[in-house]
Amino acid sequence: MDFAPCVHGGRVDESAELAGKGRSSMLDFSVNLNPLPMPGLGRVLASTVKQVGEYPDNRYIEFREAAARFAGVSTENIIPVSGSSELIRLFAESVIERGDRVIIPQPTFDEYECQSRLFGASVEFVPYADAACIDPSGAKLLFLCNPNNPTGTLIARDELVELAVRCGEAGTFLFIDEAFIELSYAGESMAVLAALNDHVLVSRSLTKAFAVPGLRAGFGVASSRLSGILNRSRLTWNLSAPASAAGAWMMKNGSAYLQKSREFIKKEREWLSGRLSLIRGLVPLPGDACFICVEVGGFCMDSTELAERMLKNGIIIRDCSSFHSLGRRYIRIAVRKRRDNLRLITAFASIVSQWGQELAHEKIDEALRTGYVGSRENCEYYPCHFRGQDCTFCF
Repeated sequence: MDFAPCVHGGRVDESAELAGKGRSSMLDFSVNLNPLPMPGLGRVLASTVKQVGEYPDNRYIEFREAAARFAGVSTENIIPVSGSSELIRLFAESVIERGDRVIIPQPTFDEYECQSRLFGASVEFVPYADAACIDPSGAKLLFLCNPNNPTGTLIARDELVELAVRCGEAGTFLFIDEAFIELSYAGESMAVLAALNDHVLVSRSLTKAFAVPGLRAGFGVASSRLSGILNRSRLTWNLSAPASAAGAWMMKNGSAYLQKSREFIKKEREWLSGRLSLIRGLVPLPGDACFICVEVGGFCMDSTELAERMLKNGIIIRDCSSFHSLGRRYIRIAVRKRRDNLRLITAFASIVSQWGQELAHEKIDEALRTGYVGSRENCEYYPCHFRGQDCTFCF
């Protein structure tokens, strides 16, 4: 079996080594997490350490009760998992048979494709813009990320309700990944509908909402029939005792924290998008998530070169060239605190300045070799990137 591995962000140690910098000096904008720490979480995590000497109750009663209240459903609708990736794998393994057709709107999170192909599915890609209008007839499974990664697009709940009805009529399973819903518009969640529809599964992540990617905790929401099948199919102790206890505490106590986080992210995303749009060639796409997808097609370099140059400045961004159909024209950056976002903008400005100097030297060398003297009338970069400069800078 031969297929490409999934590509993810968050490799801080590797990135620091490539940049020749210390780990503590790196800023990771490649992972999409809540930028605000949850008050009291450190104390709770410390108190759960003693539980590593015990087997967890594999029914995860407290965790499931907390998740049910958190999502507005019943305990019987909850499937505890060690993060969204496990649920994607579990569901693919449970429903896909070799030769089944799986529909995946693109561009999106590539775990859907990886896990579908692993179990022998035939994968069909459709544009994400057409996701709500998909005809699911003949497909075993439809994956949908909402809000979408990497674009941040949020499909309205009313449209998804109609899609879920069509999937039920066609006998197609609908997997809705809501990993980022808590940090955008939680009221748009399809969790309550999933509890009533045997063909819908909603995935929720504590990783993103509470900024605990190393803890590995999340849950699925499905009808009692479907959740029963998945709970019997999951690994016996798939959630560690500390993750189960801390996860339950976060969901019980996180309401005010998450509301504050949503307000903070919305405000900071607007500020950051505004600053990015002032840089010539960068086009932040509108979105509803805790990250921003930025088109760089008109910038002075492609996404791969830009990511490499940012790394040298101690900043990790997500080069979106690994996503289907995006090529080297997009990057994704997380929304962080203002101080970090200012450093990001400063790094962009530094890269533009450095690129301009390199280009100037290149043009000067060319002029010296050929005897050619340019002017602003035939310069493709006029007006200049550098405020206050006339064309004597380059020519």
